[in-house]
Amino acid sequence: MMSNEKQIVLFSLDGVLYGTDVHQVREIREVQDITPVPYAPFYIEGVTNLRGEVIPVIDLRKRFGIKEKSRGEKSKIMIVVQNEDKKAVGIIVDSVMEVMSVSQSDTERTPDILTTVDSDCVLGIAKRGEDLIILLDLQKVISKKNAEATEAIEELATSSAESSTPETPPAEISG
Repeated sequence: MMSNEKQIVLFSLDGVLYGTDVHQVREIREVQDITPVPYAPFYIEGVTNLRGEVIPVIDLRKRFGIKEKSRGEKSKIMIVVQNEDKKAVGIIVDSVMEVMSVSQSDTERTPDILTTVDSDCVLGIAKRGEDLIILLDLQKVISKKNAEATEAIEELATSSAESSTPETPPAEISG
């Protein structure tokens, strides 16, 4: 492998291809029993027991605001290890295809018009033939700072939707 290439794990969500640095993924597993946790953020499915280690499980579709998939479809869990505390986190994706090499020449920076303060986890876009692959930093996707920002946005959206609902005036009593 040449120095201007990096290896990525290629996975999909809702028919879109994503890739992340192979060093961020510890392992890939079938989805197993997940225990829901009360009051967890909306994108946290719960926790699972992985060889005696209790790990939180994030549904990447929910985290990215993508519609849920059909019940019958199989998913995979990618086990990602966070930098700061080496704790493992499971990330549910639709499928994991392969580990592949991407050259620097086939990678473009994310266009400025597509970036927001919350999109710092998107590293760029790689080309493979006619396919485009969104390159992600999964450690930023699962970081507490990004999670709190997403949660705050979700709360704002919910509260503004509730406050924009017109109140019904009380009915007048005739008599």
